[in-house]
Amino acid sequence: MKITIEDIDSASMRPIGHSQLPSYVVRFRSVPFSGVARLVPAYDEPTDCLGLDIGVEITQGSVTDFRVIGLPAIVGADALDTPGSFKVCGILESQSPPSDTGESRYAFIAVGEASFCLSEQEMGGMWPEPESIVSFVAHDVTLWDEAL
Repeated sequence: MKITIEDIDSASMRPIGHSQLPSYVVRFRSVPFSGVARLVPAYDEPTDCLGLDIGVEITQGSVTDFRVIGLPAIVGADALDTPGSFKVCGILESQSPPSDTGESRYAFIAVGEASFCLSEQEMGGMWPEPESIVSFVAHDVTLWDEAL
C-alpha cells in the first residue's frame, strides 16, 4: 500500500520485530484509509520520511471482533479513537493452503490496495471462503517500509 507521511513523532521511537528495528508513531494518509500507526522506516532519520510517499506492508498486534458479513458492505478501514486501531471491512482475497504439519493457516484480506494478513487464530478459528466479506478491528497497526 502506498502512504504519505503527514507527521512523525521522532521522540516515540520503540524497537519492534525480531530484529528490534526502530519504529515511530506517524499520522499517514492513503487511498484505502488514513490515521495513526507505527512506522518502521527504511531511513536512518525518521524526519526524512515526512511528506514522502512510500510503499508499506501492514501488520497488526491483535485482531478482535472478527465476523463474516453479508452483502451489501462497504469495503474500507476507519481509524478508531485508540491510535493504531482500525475498524476494517474487506474481501478475503486468498488463503494459505492447509498444512499436514499443523502449522497456522493465513488469509489475506484486501481493502483496496491494502492487504491484512490474518491467522486462523485471529479469525477465531473460522475459515471463510474466498471472496467472503469480513470485518474486524485491527489493533497496534504497524506499517513496514517495503524498502527494508
